[in-house]
Amino acid sequence: MTARQLSPTAQLSACLSRFPPEVVALAKRSLPKLRRWFPGCCQLVYNYPRSVVVAFAASERGYEALVAVGISPGWVRLYFDKSLPDPGGLLEGSGTRGSLVLKAASDLDRGDIQALIKAAIRHCGATLPRSGSIRVVMKPGSKKRTARKARRA
Repeated sequence: MTARQLSPTAQLSACLSRFPPEVVALAKRSLPKLRRWFPGCCQLVYNYPRSVVVAFAASERGYEALVAVGISPGWVRLYFDKSLPDPGGLLEGSGTRGSLVLKAASDLDRGDIQALIKAAIRHCGATLPRSGSIRVVMKPGSKKRTARKARRA
């Protein structure tokens, strides 16, 4: 008899279970708010050794993600393309992605953060579905990160 495979949603919950309860609670309150912004899109879940990344994209291609949530033992961060207009100077970091720390799920209700989400949707250039269910897709961790970790061992 073969073991029954967990649904992607159950797999995501299992991935998050290794983090402190307050981080899991924040992630679980934040993700539904983001799902409402991206109906009919794909929710791509990457399970890395030290973090879980949940990206929202119009397709299953992670590099097309409009917004991503990084979850680690110490924080929940919201990631955007660094080229977006950021008049409030919310985004930290260098390179192609900027991020901000979510302290509470209610941060996603703030006008300045909602403006970044709207800008990300406009910036993508794709026509996103206005309705439909989110498809959760478990993706393998980055081969590059896995190879780097193997070299350190």
